[in-house]
Formats: sequence, structure tokens, C-alpha cells
Amino acid sequence: MVYFEFLHSKITLCIEPQISFSAIFDFFSSHFTLTEGLEGDAVANITITQNQSLVNDVDFSSGEEMYLRMSASEFFTIPGIRVNKDGKEFIFCTKSQTILVFDRQKRDILICTQEVDVRHEELVYIELIRDLILKNEENHGVTVLHAACAYKNDQATLIIGPKGAGKSTMLLELVSNNGYLFMSGDKTFLWAEQGKIMASGWPDYPHLGLGTLSKHPELVSAFHLSDRIAAAEDDLWSTDHKMAFDPKLFKRIIPHASKGVVCSVGQFLYPRLYPSEVCTAMPIHNDKSLMEAHLERIFGTGEPLWNNFIEPGNASELEDMIWRCLDMASEIPAFQITGSNGLQLKL
Repeated sequence: MVYFEFLHSKITLCIEPQISFSAIFDFFSSHFTLTEGLEGDAVANITITQNQSLVNDVDFSSGEEMYLRMSASEFFTIPGIRVNKDGKEFIFCTKSQTILVFDRQKRDILICTQEVDVRHEELVYIELIRDLILKNEENHGVTVLHAACAYKNDQATLIIGPKGAGKSTMLLELVSNNGYLFMSGDKTFLWAEQGKIMASGWPDYPHLGLGTLSKHPELVSAFHLSDRIAAAEDDLWSTDHKMAFDPKLFKRIIPHASKGVVCSVGQFLYPRLYPSEVCTAMPIHNDKSLMEAHLERIFGTGEPLWNNFIEPGNASELEDMIWRCLDMASEIPAFQITGSNGLQLKL
């Protein structure tokens, strides 16, 4: 028995010895603590087995088609079929043939694996664990911001903007040339504590464009991208050239903040990067509207949930935390970063 721990959330895992889970442990190791044994209450108790007889009586032929995850990439899309029976929720993942059984009353989740498609099955495990953690943290009033995050001098620098604004480019510039550490590439968890906004990073598959990668020879070499970059010269900075990378290899190349680091927010950066002879950092007022558009929520959005294992908690607590964070953020230094030219900024 082992358990994952992240902020307010704990998940226990009981895995049959013949089943390899090392890739999942590697994926979450950048931000989660993994410990043997069992301590305290868990959000979920997950058992992973190859014993298919436990679900032989479930007929998925008339079940509801659904998606655990929809992605612009076919590889990251996870389709499934859902059946509700005897107070439990059963989901058959059609690519990997993995079966998930949710028993909300007992806080137990059974996963039956045939190890037919290991790579897609790993995506199922990752999506499940992230879903459980995100919902539980939201129920604890933690705000999720769609933002990259860099760490330096015990403070977090948040990088916020729409797709294509240059968040990843800005993040790697801070890490490669300004002495920062990589803290989060896609989501940052925020909450108010003792008069400060606190931040935590989040594990994800790094998605980087060829334009961003071309500025970092160590990444071009590690991922063998020279030919692809040359072929895309005419539109190198297009978001069409974004690619996902193995987080384990990425972590070996890019300096990361220590596992589980939590720190206060020191500044906000809003990049608008484009080809230019200069790059400027203009101080701006961090108005609520700048951050509000990038808040992410699971509950209360009207969007269907792919499982109902964790129910929504106190919505007013989350609303209160969101507005506290937005109010406090307006007092923290913020800069709009425009241009490019190598981004030789000292921030």
C-alpha cells in the first residue's frame, strides 16, 4: 500500500505486484509526495488488479458513450462507456480496455486492467488521479489558475495569457537565463493565507511550440528537433507546432523547483510576445479582469462530469477564496511583457 499526497488531498493505492506503475509515479513525482503505508483519511482508496472476474457481470453494450478526456490530440483523447449499476459507476475505456468501478459510499475505486495498451492506460490512470485531486482541492477552496509558474527566492512568478501569448516561451526564458526554477507549465494552485497569496505547481505533460524550443539548443538536441524546426521555418511560431513531451526527460533537462514547494506569489507577468528588435516590461495594474478570464473550475460550470465520485462541496467557500485572491493580487507587482529579441530581461 502506498499513498499520493498533494496539498489537502491523499489517495491510497493498492497495486498487484505484477502491474507496473512506475511511469505514473514518475509523472506525479515532480509535485506529489509518495509514501508507503497508510495515514489518515483518503479522498479515494484505489485498487488496481488484473482480475477481470470482478466485473464480468457488467454489460457495457447498452451503456452511455462518454469521454474521460477530450483533447485536440487524438492520442490524449480518452473515450469510454459508462454504466450505473447497484449504486456504483462503471466506466469502460475503449482504447485501453481498462475498467473503472466507482463506489462513492465506500470511497473505493477498483481498476481492472488487461494491459492491452499500456501507453493509453497510463493516460487513464493520470486523468483519474488528477480529476480526484482537482475536485478535492476545489472543495477545499483552492483556486486553479491557467498560468505557468516559475520559482525564485522563495517566491512564485505567475505567467498569464491566452493561447499563443508566449507563456511557455516566457517561462523557459526565466529558467534558462534568469536563474528561476520551473514550477508549473500549465496550472497554478492559489489560496490566501496570512495576508499572502500562496502558490503550488501542478504536474502535466509539457506542451511546447517549435518556436519556443528553437531558442533552447539543449531541448532541440534532446528531442531531435533540428529537421522539424528547419521544415517549419516559415511559420515556426504558429501554435499548430505545439508538441507534448515526456515529462521525465523534460525534468532531467530543465531545472525544477523542489517537490511539493509552496510559496507566496511575488509578481505577475502578462506576455504578448512577437518578433521584435526589443523586449519591454511595462508595469501595469493587476486588475481583477486580467486574472478572472483564466480561472478554471470543475464544479458549477454546467459542463458534464465524466465521473461522480466526488460531489461538489461548499461553493461559497470557493467563491470567497477566488475573490480574496483577486483582491490581493491587485496589490502585487505586475508587468506586461511585449516584443522578443531573446527576452533579455532581468525580472
